Amino acid sequence: MREALKVWLRNEKEIEEAIIGGEKVQVIESDFGASELLIDFLKESGLWDILTTMPITMGKNNGYSGNVILGILILKELMAVGKIAAAGKIIQDGKLMADIGFNIERIKKREKEEKGVIDLGTLRNHLKKIPQDESNKAFYEHISLLRDKRWIRGKEYVADAVELEVPYGETFEGMGRVYKKKEERYKYGYKLELLMNVTTTGRLRFIGAALAPINSDERALLITILEKIEKHLGKGKVKDIIDSLTLDRGYWGAHFLWKLKHRWGIDFVTLVRDDDLDFVKHVEYYLDGVEPTFKERWITVKKRGKKEKKKIRLCGINGLSLRRYTDEGKKKDLGKVNCVVVIDEYKKRIRRRIYVTTLNAKDDPFKIYRLYKDRWTIENQGIRYLSQRWSIRDFAGRTLNSIQARILTVLILYNAVKILEMKYEDKMEKLKKKMREKGERSYLSGCALVVYGRDKYYGIFSGVEYARLTTKRRNKEIAKELEKMLVEKASKKKIVEFVKRLIRLALGISTPTSISKKKIAEFIERLKQE
Repeated sequence: MREALKVWLRNEKEIEEAIIGGEKVQVIESDFGASELLIDFLKESGLWDILTTMPITMGKNNGYSGNVILGILILKELMAVGKIAAAGKIIQDGKLMADIGFNIERIKKREKEEKGVIDLGTLRNHLKKIPQDESNKAFYEHISLLRDKRWIRGKEYVADAVELEVPYGETFEGMGRVYKKKEERYKYGYKLELLMNVTTTGRLRFIGAALAPINSDERALLITILEKIEKHLGKGKVKDIIDSLTLDRGYWGAHFLWKLKHRWGIDFVTLVRDDDLDFVKHVEYYLDGVEPTFKERWITVKKRGKKEKKKIRLCGINGLSLRRYTDEGKKKDLGKVNCVVVIDEYKKRIRRRIYVTTLNAKDDPFKIYRLYKDRWTIENQGIRYLSQRWSIRDFAGRTLNSIQARILTVLILYNAVKILEMKYEDKMEKLKKKMREKGERSYLSGCALVVYGRDKYYGIFSGVEYARLTTKRRNKEIAKELEKMLVEKASKKKIVEFVKRLIRLALGISTPTSISKKKIAEFIERLKQE
């Protein structure tokens, strides 16, 4: 059996009718402590609205509004990372459910579908109705919100790309093909370019993404991200947001680097592509002629899973010539850049690396070295985490609309989780207090009981409201039993004894010594009205 989600929509009227009608219902006591603070955070911050209001093209939504479908998809993604309980009803807190308007639970899809059962594949297909322009707009709207709330700090960034391979033999819209020499095979799929803020370890944020065929150039995709930032956040925002950008050697291209600095106003740090470049010869000529002083630093590295100290030697050089680093990028043209030379021991051999940058390398070469080391952050804490915990390599469908919409949704949720972890880092007592406050607020607002019924609906009631409804149900049952007695012409004595017992046990009033059928009928009508 395939896994599916059962959707419960909030509808107090339906539940009231079910309770009064004597239908089977399930009652759960609201408890904020058993729910996830993340959902509340998404609602309060405005991220929930951004995610659930992405416009779609025309089409049916399985009887549910678009914001409910997208909300269900959010919860589905959060279940995968353990942020939502994976068993039974997913959310049991009255306040949260009042906010989002629905609840879901994981079930196994049977051959005969029941009310409210939606196959996960059907949910994912909803994403194909979201145009790429709209998912892009939502993503950068969330970036604007994070900046307004100062949840993105610092201006040090790293860019990297990850390949998303499609299953062999299957066709997906807009996929590409590239030959991998090491693997001796063709690889089919997409390339996802990511831009990440790495200024502070605890404040990692994805602020840009671009999806394209797997054979696309990372440099072109990076420019696409910068253009999207300018389009959605405003002209000149790239320079305002980014001070330094670290890139691996795969982005090498002197004219491309010139554009980053002179068109976009971004200082870059990268590793020289290979030792055959004439720029390397310029560096060697400088080292041999000037013999600059190398500074020594001890750094901490991991070796076989253990941390150990390692010594490196660094030297910063400003004003070296780089071919094609000009406006036109012609071969004969030369432009000035800076570099840092790092010498260390690797696999029992002396190793030399040359970092190229537009930042001042001579005064603080270790800063350049540190910035390049941050490149591993996007690989280890970004891409790897997205793959292992968020299943970023899983496709939501075969269309570019659905694939991109899910990826951008996951990136927004990734940022939200990181922000929440930051807000409550080492503050568990504060978090518990927050939960207690929320829980009390739920009860004080009258949202103490969650009642499920009719295979599709739930309602949120106070204890008093629920008691009133069950009293109505009992009164109807009494009236029905009395009517049955009258129709079947039960003995007067039997009817009177029944009424006496009901009045004594249920209504708490004195029992009349005698009672007529007319009075019994009036009593029945009063019960019906109640």
